[in-house]
Amino acid sequence: MKTLHKGFTALVLLTAVAVGATMVSGNAWAYRGGNGGGQCGCEGRDGGWKGHGQPGDRMAKALDLTKEQTEQVKAIFLKHRDETASLRKAMMSERRELRTLTQAEKADEAAIREQAKKIAATTGDLAVRRASIAREVRAVLTPEQIRKFRTLQEKRDRRIDGMMKRGQDWPSKGE
Repeated sequence: MKTLHKGFTALVLLTAVAVGATMVSGNAWAYRGGNGGGQCGCEGRDGGWKGHGQPGDRMAKALDLTKEQTEQVKAIFLKHRDETASLRKAMMSERRELRTLTQAEKADEAAIREQAKKIAATTGDLAVRRASIAREVRAVLTPEQIRKFRTLQEKRDRRIDGMMKRGQDWPSKGE
């Protein structure tokens, strides 16, 4: 049972990281420089984009994107925003339902497994959507910018791996 719990915890953590990365990258590009159409809680601050654009601004700077490339990438994310938003909303709802099931007085293993399958399916749908968006973005980038982006991804992955390792190294309450 302990192995199942560790595997499930790892699945949930990886799902959260994947969804978080999608949300950060999508929002960072979609809201850069615009007023967000009044869709964020920051609307009153400088047109509503502050806080959303920083990761996108850093990425654009790191990749040395031209103004034209930045606008093209922004347009790609805006084009897919509604699709990814509905998937992210479904993911949040499914994860909340899973939390409700796992915290129930009497856990129903079959229901938990079924809910985990729903989350896996939505995760798959998000991954396919991200791959499609990434393909469109790569078409805008130069080969050198693509190499830089992959290097940045590898660096981020190493940082996440380090955080996960530190989490595994924490002593359990029984030690």
